[in-house]
Amino acid sequence: MKQESKYEQVVHYLKEEIESGKLQTGSRLPSIRKLSQDFHCSKDTVQRALLELRYEKYIYSKPQSGYYVLEQQASHEDLVISVNDEHAAAYDDFRLCVNESLIGRENYLYNYYEHQEGLEELRKSVHKLLFDQAIYSKPDQLVMTTGTQQALFILSQIDFPGKGQEILVEQPTYHRMNQLLLAQNIPYRTIERRVDGIDLKELEKHFQSGNIKFFYTIPRFHYPLGHSYSEEEKRAILDLAAKYQIYIVEDDYLGDLDPKMGQTFHYLDQNDLVIYIKSFSTSIFPALRITALILPNPIKGPFVAYKNILDYDNNLIMQKALSLYIDSQLFEKNRVARLALQEKSQGFIHKLLKSYPLSLPNYPLHDGLLLDLRNYPKIASLKHSSLNLDFFESSYIETCPYQFAKVPLESLETTLNYLKTESGTEIGNSLEFDFIVPPPHS
Repeated sequence: MKQESKYEQVVHYLKEEIESGKLQTGSRLPSIRKLSQDFHCSKDTVQRALLELRYEKYIYSKPQSGYYVLEQQASHEDLVISVNDEHAAAYDDFRLCVNESLIGRENYLYNYYEHQEGLEELRKSVHKLLFDQAIYSKPDQLVMTTGTQQALFILSQIDFPGKGQEILVEQPTYHRMNQLLLAQNIPYRTIERRVDGIDLKELEKHFQSGNIKFFYTIPRFHYPLGHSYSEEEKRAILDLAAKYQIYIVEDDYLGDLDPKMGQTFHYLDQNDLVIYIKSFSTSIFPALRITALILPNPIKGPFVAYKNILDYDNNLIMQKALSLYIDSQLFEKNRVARLALQEKSQGFIHKLLKSYPLSLPNYPLHDGLLLDLRNYPKIASLKHSSLNLDFFESSYIETCPYQFAKVPLESLETTLNYLKTESGTEIGNSLEFDFIVPPPHS
């Protein structure tokens, strides 16, 4: 029988004390110092155990006071996760990791860090996290930046192998990518991204031109349309990239919410032509400006050299806190909580649509509904109504065609009532897709 680790011993001991009633609701737990002495382990181990118990709703913390026993529910599975609860839990857990990163680590405050790739501890944590998600890389390929926007800016400025100078972008796409191209007067081309993908023949014409520097794409849970490429489409795009030696910049900013953990471009790539981007700002909260990149060797050197011009090093405290957050399994727990919330949201949307069947093609999303307006004659009335709709104007680098609109979850019933009144009829059934449109790409 496998022997319990010190971490597991602390968790099991405190659970038994609480469930048996020896530690009653509202009573204060022994201090971290006391528990570390009793179990002959480090304070870090005890802290990790307490974070585990907090996540499982056994205890709660009081600032400057300690940990206390939370009133126990009949079943932990019956706990309702609200949007506010989810964000608050992620914030509280990360705050603890920030506090922990400050203890005994004055070197992060009073010294510079020479490695522009990012804090070594964080790169190790991210390397393991990505490995567990079947995103494989060598540790020295990982580079941390201050958010995705910095990563895209550097990629747009450095030279790539080949003669291409134009950046190919999907439309619609991440609004900050559009802003970057316009603000820097960078040559670009566009290709239409639809709710069913892109035209591969058109993509090949762009690649064939010899003018493409790289192709920027959001392969799964595309913002703002929510579409994800199939594996067949990804392989076809990669084949074209290999044929014409075009780099693909894969922005996987919401890959953590893929319950199927589908294969990425980076996983399928056999020619070292994929630059993989993962944003932790989106995964945890926007104020955390940390993004990880996996860079092919011909790109990494120029990338790191340019990054050195922009900032000497990223925020080391936040990098260390993120490393602790990942290593303590809090990142994974936050991901699971968000998946559960996503499932509940989609269930709510499907249930509501049964009461309000629409003639408009529509795509249920995790936090709202995407309306297909391409054949809708009253777009102007929708745009000028008081409805809370997002027409994605900033997601188009040129004129917005007003083909789609997103209805936020909190405005769904009001909008469905409006559309029902406007149409005067209830015909057709809602279309069910396994699409996700996230909060705006930060």
